[in-house]
Amino acid sequence: MMQTIFRATVVTLFLTAVAVADEPLFSGPQVGEELRPFEAIAAFGDTAAVNAIDGTSDSPILVVFVHQITRPSVGLMRLLMEFAASKEPSGLTSRLVFLTDDVTETTAFLKRARHALPRSATPLISTEGIEGPGAYGLNRKVTLTVLVGSKGLVTANFALVQPSVQADATKIGHEIIKVLGGTEAPTLQQMGYKEPRMAMNRAGQQPEQEAVYRQKMAPVIRKDATKEEVAEAATDVEDFAAKNRWFRQRVYQASRLITEGPRLKEYGTSEAQAYLKKWAKEFAPIEDEPAEKE
Repeated sequence: MMQTIFRATVVTLFLTAVAVADEPLFSGPQVGEELRPFEAIAAFGDTAAVNAIDGTSDSPILVVFVHQITRPSVGLMRLLMEFAASKEPSGLTSRLVFLTDDVTETTAFLKRARHALPRSATPLISTEGIEGPGAYGLNRKVTLTVLVGSKGLVTANFALVQPSVQADATKIGHEIIKVLGGTEAPTLQQMGYKEPRMAMNRAGQQPEQEAVYRQKMAPVIRKDATKEEVAEAATDVEDFAAKNRWFRQRVYQASRLITEGPRLKEYGTSEAQAYLKKWAKEFAPIEDEPAEKE
């Protein structure tokens, strides 16, 4: 019974990942486009509307739009804003902007949840409703829109449906470092991340780890992926697995269940299915690997 439930869970996770990967979403101004002025009010204190990015046109900047308040979005948002605060002496400015249809209710919520918000950031609330600033073209289907910019132009854009500290933080951190003149991507530890204690799911993984797993596996099993795209995504999986034992074990578990079951052909292209067969063998823990023939 438990094995049947686990198989069903794996299938659901894979199909969900495919749905997300098949339809890339865009939100906000893209790289090279202008960071235009927009109005917002402070969640605490003075409620007069102000230009949220006034005085930042010559500065490197991080702007985080919060479309949905969830545990993962709050976790990533807190880490990014605290990291941004640590870079203020280097010239970085940052803005945290919440989008809502009910400013009064959101203000009350933010006051109640003040302890969970970044201590270094003053939350702002857009005055233009759940869609946010009209000139920005934000997408309400995403959870966070993260923009990095310099000299009034966007240098990096992250439209995140399933925000993840492990999967997204260092990528965004790297873009922040680049606008400050650096080159090396920071580690999670350098960004101030501390590993939380979290409950395990049925697959034995923490929720954040499971999000990373889905994000990396989704491009491999896209139905419309080209051979080159599958190969590139598979290389990324193998490189990450080589450095992260938990990920290698997770891929092995799923690959083995899929390849031993009747639904293998539902997972991506023939090239993707070949990789699943490969990982079901090569990623096996030592104790599960068959003895070599003499």
